[in-house]
Amino acid sequence: MDPRRIELNRRHSREMGLLFSAFLDAHPDVESEVDGVQMTAAQEAAWSAYSAELLGRHQAERSALADVIEAEQRRGGH
Repeated sequence: MDPRRIELNRRHSREMGLLFSAFLDAHPDVESEVDGVQMTAAQEAAWSAYSAELLGRHQAERSALADVIEAEQRRGGH
């Protein structure tokens, strides 16, 4: 795997983790530290709405990098 993709995935993972921590702070009713406990449908929907903007940006960044890597491979670079 291209090292740029690995680094991008790591950054995205860190960013999403920070956002999830902020989500938990804003939603104290969500039990994330209890083994076997999953979010309710309403909590999942709240998380989806909370994270939608960041997820969209991440998807766009991954797509843009994939386009760069594909272009480089087509012209024999990198």
